[in-house]
Order: sequence, then C-alpha cells, then structure tokens
Amino acid sequence: MSDTRWSPSLECHDLNQVDDPRDFVYRAVAALAQGEPVVLSMGSVQGIAVSAQRPESLSQVLQGFPVNLEPDSLTFLLKGAEEVTDWVPGLSRVGRRFAQRIWPGPTTLLFPGLCEGGLLKWLSVGVRASVQREETVGFRSPAEPFVRDVLRLVSGPVLLRSFSRVETDNQGSLEHQLTRSGVKMVIESSEPMDADARSIVRIDGETWSLVCPGGLDERVLTKLAGTIILFVCTGNTCRSPMAEALCKVLIAERLKCPISELEARGYVVVSAGIAAVGGMPAATHAIDVVRQRGGSLQGHQSKKLTFDLIRQADHILAMTSDHLHALLQHAPEALSRSQLLHPEGHDVADPVGADRETYLRSARAIESYLIRLLAEMGL
Repeated sequence: MSDTRWSPSLECHDLNQVDDPRDFVYRAVAALAQGEPVVLSMGSVQGIAVSAQRPESLSQVLQGFPVNLEPDSLTFLLKGAEEVTDWVPGLSRVGRRFAQRIWPGPTTLLFPGLCEGGLLKWLSVGVRASVQREETVGFRSPAEPFVRDVLRLVSGPVLLRSFSRVETDNQGSLEHQLTRSGVKMVIESSEPMDADARSIVRIDGETWSLVCPGGLDERVLTKLAGTIILFVCTGNTCRSPMAEALCKVLIAERLKCPISELEARGYVVVSAGIAAVGGMPAATHAIDVVRQRGGSLQGHQSKKLTFDLIRQADHILAMTSDHLHALLQHAPEALSRSQLLHPEGHDVADPVGADRETYLRSARAIESYLIRLLAEMGL
C-alpha cells in the first residue's frame, strides 16, 4: 500500500512500483465493464471512474460522493479530440479548435444543453440528468498514458467523479465514502495535480468563456481559439519566414491594427521547416526585404515542422509540392487544410544563397500570393 490515505480494505496499486502496468490496464477495464467503479489517482485525473452504461453504479458513486458545485465534478472522459463530435453534433469551429489544441490535457470543456442528437441520448434518463450541471455537459481527454490505455480498451463511455483531498476532508472519512461508492480498486501513480491548476472552459457556439483559469489564462485561450496559419518550407530561414512576416503585415493592414495585436484579434501566423535546424536566424536579405515592407524577422528562430503544429493549424501553406507531399505523408489527415502557397499550384523558388534582388523578387511574389489567399479567406 503506497499511501496511507487509502483504506487497507481496498485493493491499491501503485504504478510506480510495477515494471509493466498493462496488467492493471486490463484489470481496470474488466472492473469498469462489470460495473465496478475504480479510483484513478494520477496527475490531472483524481477521482472515481465509472461506466456511464451502468446507471446503478453511477448512482452508488454519487451516494458516496454527491456531486458538488464544481462544474467539472462529473465529466465524460474521452479518448481524444476526435470523439467530441460524437457527443456534440454540429460542434462549432471554436469548440473544435479548443478540443484539438488543448487535449489531451487537464482542461475540461463545457457544452450547453444535453447535446441533442449525440451519444448522450442513448444513456439512461438518470445518467443524463446527473451529467448535466448548470445546463452544461463536461468533457475531458486526459493526457495520462495509463488512463488513455484504459479508455482505448473499455467498451462504452466512462464518467469521472473528480474529488480533491480538501473535499474528502470536508465530507468525512475517505474510506467511508469509497465504501459507500462501491469502490474496491485504487490505481495511482504520480502525485495528483493541484486542483487549482485545472482549467474549465465553456463553449457557446462560436463564443467561449473561462470558468476556471487554472493553467490557462484568457490570453492563451484567445490564441488557441484563433485562426492559425502555418507556412512550410525546407529550412525555415527564407521563404516560410518571409511568408509569415508578410502575412502578418497584410492582415494587420486589413484589420487596421498593429501587428502586435493580431493574436488578440484571433489570428496566429507561424512558420516551420521540413528539415529545419532549430534556432537559426532568418537569412540576412530576408530580414532586409521584409523590414522594407513593414514587417520584422529580427527575432526569428527557425523551427522544425511537428505533428502538433500540423494538427493545430487551420491553413497550411507549403512552398513546393515536395514540402506538401512530405507533410501529408506525416499527417494525411491534414489534406483538407493544406495547399501550395502559389495559387496556380507552382513551386515557390528558393532564394537561399542569392543576392538581395532575388530575395526582393521572391518577397514580392510571395506577397502577391498572400493577397489572393487572404481574399479567399475573407480578409
């Protein structure tokens, strides 16, 4: 037994003390399938997991741990962001962006109503009534590997009745509460995250509100909710940085605001390279010609294209067909969001190693392509 807060009558397992946690994954899955609630205590997941298809089990859990006033005290655990559309049909663009960009992680997303038309309608009336808190339904996609493995294997949706040590201290003996909840098994690993570190975001169509800041503040969320435009080339020192900087100039001109306010206005423009070496500055001529146009690459540092960048971007613009082919090989699901920057499907020539006039011609060509692109985006 790894923690004295758990009762000796409980079957407790510390994943830090085992060589292979897969056996406990299967045991947790089997327990949930049989309607037995399981305590999961690791990182951002601290609470009692129970099958949403077992209303009698959920009822027993809520007898031991009545749902408190916290809007995320009872939430659905999802395998990943792609699952949220099964529960929230007609998911808004903002809702989709948050799910894709925040999960997996400790953030709870709240959606109003009973999400009519989604999977919730197949659950019992009692379960539906229990999960609707303050006219919202909460969803989380945990980052903890053990929990993700359990969710991948378990049949049907899983609910988590979260609790904190403060809550259990206030409501009485943890042993008594777990016994009343029907818990027989506890699986833990890392120290549970501080409850104040969690974030809760409510999504109402295309608008959002921060219910509980936790690790995310409004500035970060504004960026995550915005349109992300990603430019891709080879080394991220010439073409894609120029496209990034010039795109910022053009959007700022259209919005009549400083470039520094673009993220607050909902536009995030970034660039990366298929074969970039991280931390390299932009080419000297690239810095010069962009400055002439009102942009800046003075602080640019090259970065390598990653799956996270591809996953988060709304629009991915590649400089050549080779770049486009390479990124789609890495992330074929990005096809609908990816295209060549050149409007006619041609490659944008690489000015690397050339003189200033070549860079200037390249920058002017890139700007002309961007003007057409932004017009297609409604800017």
